[in-house]
Amino acid sequence: MKKTLIALAVITTSGIASAQSTVTLYGLLDAYVGFAKSGGLRQAGVNSGGIQTSRFGLKGSEDLGGGLKANFALESGFNIDTGVVSSYTNPFTGVSSASTFSRNSWVGFSGGFGEIKIGKMWTPYDDLNGSGSAAFNANVFKPDAYVWASNSYQDRPGNAVYYSAPSFGGFSGAAMYSFGENKTATTSAGRIASFNVAYSGGPVYVGLGYQTEKASGAVANTTKFTQLNAAYDLGVAKLLAGYGHVKNAPGVPKTNEYQIGADFPVGSALTLSAGFAQSKDKGFPAATEVKRRGFGLGALYALSKRTNMYVGLNTSKTTQSRVADAKTEVLAVGVRHTF
Repeated sequence: MKKTLIALAVITTSGIASAQSTVTLYGLLDAYVGFAKSGGLRQAGVNSGGIQTSRFGLKGSEDLGGGLKANFALESGFNIDTGVVSSYTNPFTGVSSASTFSRNSWVGFSGGFGEIKIGKMWTPYDDLNGSGSAAFNANVFKPDAYVWASNSYQDRPGNAVYYSAPSFGGFSGAAMYSFGENKTATTSAGRIASFNVAYSGGPVYVGLGYQTEKASGAVANTTKFTQLNAAYDLGVAKLLAGYGHVKNAPGVPKTNEYQIGADFPVGSALTLSAGFAQSKDKGFPAATEVKRRGFGLGALYALSKRTNMYVGLNTSKTTQSRVADAKTEVLAVGVRHTF
């Protein structure tokens, strides 16, 4: 009798394991004390998201058998200095609102075929954006923060279907389509399409991202973003490089931009990083072309696997003929904690 009960318990336990479901609560808290100068305005204070946006979320998966899983993610962004939920601006309507899950809200499947997501998620272009940026691609002091025109792209438009292919030999890729859902009797709907391809093997990383954003309306103008990033890890330093191009509607200037930089590990806990970025609008008369340059410098110190202290500096300048230079300076000291 006792042996029978034990056998039944083993069978029941194995049945539960074969249909296992997991749900994880996670988050990131990033706060900094900073100083910013733009034009004649100086401002000092406590802010949120020096390196990354503060957030919390739920993610989970259920094993459906045969290698197939059902997955989901719900993620909210917020400002840790005030507790205010991050707002979200609909790229097709321009309407801003406080969104409960402003960063992610999707459900989908994964398996040998790759992964499919339906809902609101980061675009494939955004997935690799900043992979060639120095100063830890920090929100407020990376080299291109106030320089690259391509930073205006829509990073999480929603109403989307996303597919990522399984990695093969270091190669990976993803594509996404976002429905505008704003068609009227007189105007066409907008849409956003995005894809990326990347290679990561040994010390080498190369990634290409492309995104088109079609506005709704009788005259549907389209903006196209292209970004190519690369990194090479020498061990004593990691070299970083990026190139970007923005093609706007007819009559609007095009933009070419690039950046270079390097990460320098100092011991097991400290990493230093520095880089330079430049952007130039073309299509104006030569005398009125707009040029932007930025320099970013940062240091990141790991207190543990989950907690980092950081300090960073950014100086940027925009120049245009017959117009006074516009300068920006940012200094930040902060802490980032993940859970």
